[in-house]
Amino acid sequence: MSDSQLTILAISDLHYTGLSRQTAQMVPCRGELARTLLKKVFLRLQHEGVKPDVVVVLGDLTEDRADPNAQLDLISLQGELVQCGLPVIVLPGNHDIDPEQFNECFNTPPGIYRYNGYGLVVLNDHYGDAHECTRGPESFQLLKKVRAENPDIPLVVLQHAPIYPPIDSNYPYRPVNVGEIIESYEKNGVILSLSGHYHTGQKARVHNEILYHTVSALCEPPFNFSLIRLNGTKIEIQEESLQLTTSNITDFHCHTEFAFCGTTIDSAPAIALSRTMGVQTLCLVEHAFQLYFPDKHTALDFAWQSKPEMVEAAWNTPGRGRMEAYQRFAKQLRFQGVKIGLELDLYGDGELLLHDEDEKFGWDVLIGAVHRINGFERGKTTQSQAEEMFMRDITSLVSYNIQILAHPFRFFAKNGLKPPVDLYAEIAGLLSDNNVCAEVNFHNFNFPANRFSAYRPDPEFFKLCVEKGVKLSFASDAHELAEVGEFWPHVHALKQVGITSKSFAQCMFSLNKTN
Repeated sequence: MSDSQLTILAISDLHYTGLSRQTAQMVPCRGELARTLLKKVFLRLQHEGVKPDVVVVLGDLTEDRADPNAQLDLISLQGELVQCGLPVIVLPGNHDIDPEQFNECFNTPPGIYRYNGYGLVVLNDHYGDAHECTRGPESFQLLKKVRAENPDIPLVVLQHAPIYPPIDSNYPYRPVNVGEIIESYEKNGVILSLSGHYHTGQKARVHNEILYHTVSALCEPPFNFSLIRLNGTKIEIQEESLQLTTSNITDFHCHTEFAFCGTTIDSAPAIALSRTMGVQTLCLVEHAFQLYFPDKHTALDFAWQSKPEMVEAAWNTPGRGRMEAYQRFAKQLRFQGVKIGLELDLYGDGELLLHDEDEKFGWDVLIGAVHRINGFERGKTTQSQAEEMFMRDITSLVSYNIQILAHPFRFFAKNGLKPPVDLYAEIAGLLSDNNVCAEVNFHNFNFPANRFSAYRPDPEFFKLCVEKGVKLSFASDAHELAEVGEFWPHVHALKQVGITSKSFAQCMFSLNKTN
C-alpha cells in the first residue's frame, strides 16, 4: 500500500441551466456557464500537464430538478465528461433529478469503485422538501459491508453534503445525523471524506485521523476545483481557480465566428466570459485570408499563398470576400474593453495579405503570423532549410506595419520539427529593431481532440525578448469558447524565467502607450 498513488480531480456544484429555463439563481451563481467552465477545467489541466486517475463530480449538476429539460442538461454534461477520456464518478445532489434515475444516467450507483489500490465509496443521502439531508441506514450498512469485504484498502468517501467541520448557517448544509456519520467513518477506516454543496467550500481539516474537504462550487467566482493527490496514506489537496488572479491582463488575440478554424467561438459570449474571468481588455481578431477567401477549402489549403493571381481575384470581388462584412460586424463590437484587429499572413514574394483599402480601416491591432511557408514540404524540407525559410518570412513580416508577431515558433511544432533554439536571439533582435512585440500563446492546435498534451512555447525566448527590450503580449488565440480568458500557462511560463506579475507593467505591450 505504501507505493500506491492516486490523483483525483474533484468538482462540485455546476447548477447548469442549458436547456432548462433560467431561474432566479443567487447573484454569484453562473449556472449558464457551467458546461464551458467544465471544459475550462480540463483545459487548465492540459496546460499544467496533469492527468488525473479519476474525476469525481460531487452533485448539483443542474439547477432545477423539476424542470422538464433537467435530464437533457444532465446528458449535455455527461457528453462533456465523456470527452475528457478519464474515468468519472458522478453523484446526485439535492438540486438534481431522482437519485435512481440520476445514477442510471451516469452508471455510478452507491458502492465502491477501485482505483490504484484505493476504494472510492459513493453514498447517496436523502433530501426533504426543505433540503434537509439525512443519511439512511442502507448507506451505513453499505460502508460497513465495503470495509468487511475490503479489509486492507484505504477508503475515500464521496457524498454531496459536507460532513465536517460544522457550518454556522440556518440552511441545513450538513446531514441531520452527522454525528452518526462521523462515527461510522472512524469505525470503518475512512481516510478521506469529499463533499460539495456548501458553495464557499471548506479547507481540508483533520478530525480523529480522517481528512475532511468540501470542494467549492465551480459555478461561482472564482470558479474553483480541487486536485487531491494520495500517496500511501499521505494526502495533499490543491485548490485551483479558473478566474484570473493577475490583474490588468489584455487578450490581444481572440477569434470570432468568422473563423473557419473555430469550433465553438462566438464573439458575444467570448466578451462576457472574458470579463467574468477577469480580463481587462479583449481584442477580437480574425484571419485575413479566411475573410478574403470565403470558400473554406480555398482558404485553408493555402494555394493562394503561392498564386498572387488568386489574391488579386479575391480583392476584385464585391466586398473582397467577407472582409467588408467582417468590418461592419467588428464596428458593432468595438466599445469599452473590446478592440478589433486582423491576423495577417504573407503571400507571393513576401507580400502582406492586406488590401490598401482594408489597411485604412482603423484597426486597433494588426498581428503578423506564419501559418504556412511558401515552398516548405512537411517530411521533405530539412530543419535547417525550414529555419532559413522561416527567417526569410519573419524578416518580411516585421518590415510591415504590424504590432505583434503571433505564436512565434508554433510552425515548427505543428510540422514535427524541433524548436529553432539557435534562432531565438536573431528573432528577438529583429523584433526589437522593428518595434514589434512577441506573443505569448499557448493555443493548442489539437484542442479539444487531445486534452492532455499541449503546445508549449519556450519561456527562454521570452526572457531573451525582455532583455532586448521587446514587449510581450498575451493571447488566448481562442478558437473554442473554453479557451477564452485562460492565462494560467502564460503567467506561469514568464514566472519560470523571472518575469512576475509585479514586472508585467514594464514588459507587456499596451495599446494605450508608445511601446
